[in-house]
Amino acid sequence: MNKSKKILIVDDMNDYREMFSLILSEKGYDVFTAGCIKEAQEIIKNNTIAIVVTDLIMKDETGIELLKWIKGYDKNIGVILVTAYGTVETAVEAMKLGAYNYFIKSSNPESLLYDISNYMGQFKDDDIALNTDSGEISALLHSENKVYKELLHTCDKIAGSDISVLILGESGVGKEVIAKYIHTKSCRAKRNFLAVNCQEYSEGILESELFGHEKGAFTGAVSKKIGKFERAGNGTLFLDEIADISLNTQVKLLRVIENKKIERVGGSEKIEVNIRLISATNKDIEKLISEGLFREDFFYRINGIVLNVPPLRDRREDIDAFIEYFIKKSELKFAKKVEFIDDETKNFLKEYNYPGNIRELKTIIERLVVLSENGRIDYDSAKYYLPHYIKGGNTDRERPADKYKKGILTLQKARSDFELEYIKDVIVTVNGNLTQAAQILGITKRQLNNKITDYGIREWIDLIKQ
Repeated sequence: MNKSKKILIVDDMNDYREMFSLILSEKGYDVFTAGCIKEAQEIIKNNTIAIVVTDLIMKDETGIELLKWIKGYDKNIGVILVTAYGTVETAVEAMKLGAYNYFIKSSNPESLLYDISNYMGQFKDDDIALNTDSGEISALLHSENKVYKELLHTCDKIAGSDISVLILGESGVGKEVIAKYIHTKSCRAKRNFLAVNCQEYSEGILESELFGHEKGAFTGAVSKKIGKFERAGNGTLFLDEIADISLNTQVKLLRVIENKKIERVGGSEKIEVNIRLISATNKDIEKLISEGLFREDFFYRINGIVLNVPPLRDRREDIDAFIEYFIKKSELKFAKKVEFIDDETKNFLKEYNYPGNIRELKTIIERLVVLSENGRIDYDSAKYYLPHYIKGGNTDRERPADKYKKGILTLQKARSDFELEYIKDVIVTVNGNLTQAAQILGITKRQLNNKITDYGIREWIDLIKQ
């Protein structure tokens, strides 16, 4: 029996409704949207909805409430919970109530598309394409930098083989872009490219994401789940933040790499897999090995070729082109035309050191385009939204360390003050997204939250999100 292709998106944030609606409409689905449970119920009553994609946390109500109502109204309607990283465990609990699966907001939309098509029985090996704008890949790979050009030349040489690749570099330098470039140059280019951010999942959930699970494998496993190794088919699997996985999961991955077989969680069947593995991290793995936090034998299996991606501050000759590209992309994204950007703003952007690298530059440009007036980006207005111009802070261009020359401080106090200002600077850069801020800072989100508490800046963070 053919299932309806009607999908309902439920979220109290209009931006998310529009984003998911656009993605799903482009895939041929009939998309309905609702901003609250009451609207969702009316749509479900008047249409043959196949699957509901609902936010877990909404104003004054939750996706759990909607899930319970749906399962009482028609148990055949599928429900996918959309959740932030911090509420993943709650989403897993929701599966006990009949949710088909959950989707993390920061994840690649291809995972959501897979779950929807799989639920509707439409999944094919080639359904998951390389989910990145080829124009953006091309723009980010264009470089006048000698080191980066040599890196791309190395990628060209290794693309045709199946040797494992480990990509090193700071957060935001474009490690996934390099991984996708290798994939597009390889004989697997027409197959799937799947990316997993290992940092987003706890140990048990990560293993389910990678290997899949059988129905009943654990509480809440109401249906069989196909993991990323199987879904990648004969394509490429990219494991980002691989240094963050547990020792126990490292052992299981090592076994998979050696035997080219997986077992779903809760299953005993040996399933052959044939993927190209590319890994990445912004951490010092050799240091982690010395500390007993990373297995040496696993390290040697993933580092057949090691690629180092230079930070943006070492590619200053490319910044002008990136500024122009991100302005044009932001114009399309936000439907705003920018006809002029003054030299002082350009100079700031070219001189700034970018702790968040290309990702940070993109965020800054998007912010400047959104806040531009009359098609102009002027430094006098833009400076309040540039790094080091924290709300309520100074409006001059003094570097954070310079102010310590004005008075005598203890080394401990100087370190503490600099750390606080730097943390605030990064948080402003990512618009208050603590997960991204922690990645840029090279610490865990829990460590960042502890520092936020110690410095008493929780209310300040709430302000910059407004």
